[in-house]
Amino acid sequence: MPAPEDFWSYFGAVATYLAVLAVPGGVVGWAAGLRGWALAGLAPLLSYAITGLAGPWLAIAHVPYGPLSVAAVTLLLAAVLHGLRRLATVRGRLTPDAGGPPWTRRAHLAVAACVTTAVAVSIVVVVSGRGGTTAVFQRWDTVFHANGIRYIAETGDGSLTGMGTINWYPDGSFYPNAYHLAGALVYQLSGTSIPVTLNAVTMPIAGLFALAMAALVRQLGGRAVFAGSAALVAGGATTGAYESVSSGLLPFALGIVLTPLAVVALQRFLARPGVDTGAVLALSATGLLAAHSSALFGALLFAFPLVVQRWYRVVRGRRVDGAGEGTRAWRVVGGDVLRMLPVMVFAGLLSAPMILGAIGFTSGSYPYYAWGSHMPVWKALAMLATFKQVLPVPQVWLTVFLAIGVLTLTALRRMRWLVLSALGLSALFVLVACFGGEHWVISLSRPWWNDRFRLMALASIPLCLLAAHGMSETQRWLAKLASGRAWVRARPWLTGRVGLATAVLLVVAMGVLTGGFYRAANAKTVSLLYYNGLPGEVVPPVSQDEIDAMDHLGALGIPADQKVLNDRLDGTAWMYALTGVHPVAGHYDAGVAPPDALYLAKHFVDYDSDSEVRAAVRRLNIHYVLVGSGTIRRDTPIAWGLQHLDGHDFLQVVYRNPGAVIYRIVK
Repeated sequence: MPAPEDFWSYFGAVATYLAVLAVPGGVVGWAAGLRGWALAGLAPLLSYAITGLAGPWLAIAHVPYGPLSVAAVTLLLAAVLHGLRRLATVRGRLTPDAGGPPWTRRAHLAVAACVTTAVAVSIVVVVSGRGGTTAVFQRWDTVFHANGIRYIAETGDGSLTGMGTINWYPDGSFYPNAYHLAGALVYQLSGTSIPVTLNAVTMPIAGLFALAMAALVRQLGGRAVFAGSAALVAGGATTGAYESVSSGLLPFALGIVLTPLAVVALQRFLARPGVDTGAVLALSATGLLAAHSSALFGALLFAFPLVVQRWYRVVRGRRVDGAGEGTRAWRVVGGDVLRMLPVMVFAGLLSAPMILGAIGFTSGSYPYYAWGSHMPVWKALAMLATFKQVLPVPQVWLTVFLAIGVLTLTALRRMRWLVLSALGLSALFVLVACFGGEHWVISLSRPWWNDRFRLMALASIPLCLLAAHGMSETQRWLAKLASGRAWVRARPWLTGRVGLATAVLLVVAMGVLTGGFYRAANAKTVSLLYYNGLPGEVVPPVSQDEIDAMDHLGALGIPADQKVLNDRLDGTAWMYALTGVHPVAGHYDAGVAPPDALYLAKHFVDYDSDSEVRAAVRRLNIHYVLVGSGTIRRDTPIAWGLQHLDGHDFLQVVYRNPGAVIYRIVK
């Protein structure tokens, strides 16, 4: 549901977000010795690490979070890493990166073009699905993220519990907040509204996935065609970023698209252990944890098979990166473990507020509800193989390339660990999708809230890479076939161009056969975020009437120490995000909600006769009431205590439209 805003402010928000992604992480990454695709890929993750660390630690130091303080943290961290790197160089403890097989300049440009195409596809998908540049997100958790971004920007409180005070007052609730801290910078620097900020942050989500995949393939020595294919597959796979976005799982989607970068950082450290590569690995782990608590768990499951392959090779007497010829297996394995310990300690110290907060949250009173999915195993396997879960139409060409990738596993060479990763993560998805009600499965999948949709996104990472491998092997076969033709052999000037020609032909064919890399299907998926999609999903909880009423409320000059009474399940939970006015209910989630909020929802209509209602109104300093129409749960009406308020002498109507009404408490 759109609200007024012009195109240029929206464009400015997108540009600002790209700068927030590139600049802090780019500066720190450069100081730590990152170059090329490793720098380009890891810069966004490092930016989220910087903002995710700055918020909590600045709050502990009682320093306001904002653009200037983040810039100071960035420069301080860059200076420390640069100094450590210089010191290690002077003492001869730093050797240059070996790097992978060289790519030609044309190969680099071709992969960059594929990543750019994936970014464009991601933007077009979100634009096509949303129905307006300022459309308000309608899914469950999006109101919490919107309120959180505004809270951080307005208060400078980047703590891990602060933004939760909008709904769980007075103490708040723990939530890893790198997504919101970066969003707050975009909101402050661009000067746009919260809906524009959220849309701007969402638009390039699959493009980030593409960049991370390309950087991973490059780091592991893959061909440029493989890297470009990985970018295009990531930009088109529905189960990668788009399904998580469609459910409103915005920080989780961010964690998924950044997960491949864990392999980049890990491989660099294993190949050349050092203070610089160790610092980048520690910051990468911290960035994943700050983006979403489950992201670090997922990254460990995804990346550990790489270590397994490394140790398997050395046990068989084969050479591995970072170890000299003839080094004994136990020395390599033991050395890897011992060198990882200080990195883990450093990462643990950096992320101590997040770790302690997560421990406190999981042992607290917040309820954990299992989804308890029970579907046939064959259906779960079919979903994995066809890259679809929300929509009924399979992504056939990705399935074809996945099959080719599996059949050509031997050509993966250094990336054969992907098979183990795909098997492990797919098995975890099948367990949760088919046996989700079993107690041990519920416990095992707790980092992902026992949610098969989240685990499908995690499993899609190695599956997308295997499909990209199949696509690149198809190009290799086409190039070999074309090179064998007599008319090509008779023209020597053609032989050097066959590879490029077949790659371009394959990409164009893929784009045509999939309708622009599945643009329409992915737009339909993303449209569910805005309730612009499937039948029965087209009536938004946040209606235009409610937006108009909240805008009017914002013009009344209500001070920050007052709260406005509202229903928890209608669209008015967006009140703070849209206007800065504090609601009684700032989230659809009533889990461990404040007692006064729960009591008023049930009994406010008895204001005249119930002294406890009047006491709660005084405690929360409530002077206005806003009631919308409809709820996010269609089978649940407006709270009983907020029904039939017209005609009561303790209320005066100050604004009314067909879908919302504002009352002033006059007694």
